[in-house]
Amino acid sequence: MEYYPEDGDVKSRVVLYGCTRCDATSPTIWPEPEYVPVDHTKCGGPDYCFGCKVRTLQLNAGDAKHSIVESGTTQKKWDKELDFYKQARKQGIQPEGTSRAAVEKAFTASEVLNKPYDGGSMPKAEHINTNTVEVLKEVGKV
Repeated sequence: MEYYPEDGDVKSRVVLYGCTRCDATSPTIWPEPEYVPVDHTKCGGPDYCFGCKVRTLQLNAGDAKHSIVESGTTQKKWDKELDFYKQARKQGIQPEGTSRAAVEKAFTASEVLNKPYDGGSMPKAEHINTNTVEVLKEVGKV
């Protein structure tokens, strides 16, 4: 690291990049082995050097694919879940999410409440039971 004055402040810049485990340094960040030889005898080799590991790192989007088909969810299943959610909304029920499980919990909570469940202003659907309904009635939420 090199420090120098600029506009009344002390600035810094990296002069040499190095291995975190040994004294190997390079003027470039993560040098290619063909151009700048790096000696890793003290740190155990390139398998233990952070810079060398990062240079060979490859990233993959994994399950975060951009299309429904590529992510493994079929269009048919996707449409079915959204239709189930639309049915709940037509009945005045506001589930906590669009997944089938969330909509089913909202339907169950609505049956216990004897009115449409609202995930935005009521407790979580899984916590709605006869005891919570009594408390909600006392407080004036139902």
